[in-house]
Amino acid sequence: MTGWNRKANVNLQCYARLCGNQWHAICTDLDIAADGASLEEARASLAVCVELYLESAEALPPDDRCRWLRRKAPWHVRWRMALLNALHWLRGSGTTPLSFILEPDELTLAEV
Repeated sequence: MTGWNRKANVNLQCYARLCGNQWHAICTDLDIAADGASLEEARASLAVCVELYLESAEALPPDDRCRWLRRKAPWHVRWRMALLNALHWLRGSGTTPLSFILEPDELTLAEV
């Protein structure tokens, strides 16, 4: 992403995991996280956080906007989330995937 384009179709890689009785979701493409009592609630909360982040980025000068839109979670966080997802898949731990994509049609406040 080199700049802000409201019409661009960008899918954002996200992960979620259960910690105690709370679900933690993170968008590794933008280093944004949110919590929820259920996976669906954490995902919805993360979508709102991403929307607000993108709206804030839109108001920035072009150089700052590019920096904000290129911000990723640290490599060790991305690696850990991918590893946890792979282990979950290998174990056959239920039908709930821990990896998901936030697609443009899920973001209602701001189009990515």
